[in-house]
Amino acid sequence: MAWGLGEGALVAGRYRLERILGTGGMASVWLARDERLGRPVAVKLLSDSLAHDESYLSRFRREARLAAGLSHPNLVKVYDFGGEEERPYLVMEYVEGGTLASRIDGGTAQELDPDRLTRELLGALDHIHSAGIVHRDIKPGNVLIAPDGSARVTDFGIARPEDATRLTSTGLVVGTRDYIAPEVLRGEAATVRSDLYSCAMVLQEAFGDLLPPRLAPLVEELGDEDPARRPESASGALARLAASSAPSAPGASATAPTAPLPPDRTAPTIPIGATTARTRPHRRLLTGLGIIAALLVVGVLMLSGGDEGSSPGGGQSSEGPDAASTMTQNVPTETAKTPESAAPSPKPEKVKPPKPPKSPPGKAKGLRKH
Repeated sequence: MAWGLGEGALVAGRYRLERILGTGGMASVWLARDERLGRPVAVKLLSDSLAHDESYLSRFRREARLAAGLSHPNLVKVYDFGGEEERPYLVMEYVEGGTLASRIDGGTAQELDPDRLTRELLGALDHIHSAGIVHRDIKPGNVLIAPDGSARVTDFGIARPEDATRLTSTGLVVGTRDYIAPEVLRGEAATVRSDLYSCAMVLQEAFGDLLPPRLAPLVEELGDEDPARRPESASGALARLAASSAPSAPGASATAPTAPLPPDRTAPTIPIGATTARTRPHRRLLTGLGIIAALLVVGVLMLSGGDEGSSPGGGQSSEGPDAASTMTQNVPTETAKTPESAAPSPKPEKVKPPKPPKSPPGKAKGLRKH
């Protein structure tokens, strides 16, 4: 801890310390308020025991400058660095939400999206490695989880936890044993691939057997004990991740596409229901012709019955009404179904009326009684 500094202390005349967020063997991190810009920030203060050690001070200074030159959505931003003459400090973005380590301890890490966390951690490492920096301390405590579930990698090898493992009197293995690559534990230098190994250990601890099947093979490769069998870079691992989770093309089918059949040119195709619609006008025409024929027949019968069916005495012919009725009943009343049946029926032969009866005896025709 940075002795002599506590809650309410003002660092560099600008950053008001509010409460401590965490401590390590080499530094302490405070939540502070930037009184000049009016925003919360995280201030890292180098510990008293190392504040005047030139070797640690130069490393702190170098790493701070490298981190300040990085800009990535999944890296904690560095705003300021100073205090080399008094107390070295580093001002960073404050991420509300806690660390991945706290989620693992609380049993809520498995609520995170494993694909998203893998993609974001690899993206952050790819950006760091592209700047020539090896993080050397990827672990759950250095991964911040924002309230929206996004991840931020912090520390960039600047702070050193108090449980760092010493292998020789001249060298330190930076990091926590559970996440350090085997070759680094053997005394070899940390590399890009050792960071990838640490990333795999973090993912396995966070999700365990709940890693999706498409993600498990990649994590297994990242965590291979032989560095030669790991992906060469974070960008290569990201490419494999994208290939394993890429959705199939819309409309894609495992079978070959079927070519459309050529149109049938022998006869036109009539849709279902079109036959009824096309024949309906003909049926109406036939119906009308049948009605006209029936009216003509009835009219002829009426005319013939009115002119020749009357007797001189005004009596009706014995065949008048009955014949007309019989003839009317024989007229077709249903619509003809063929064009031939629509032709008008031939006129019936005229029925000659019966001759008037002869005069009774004693009354000669044309004589008058005197």
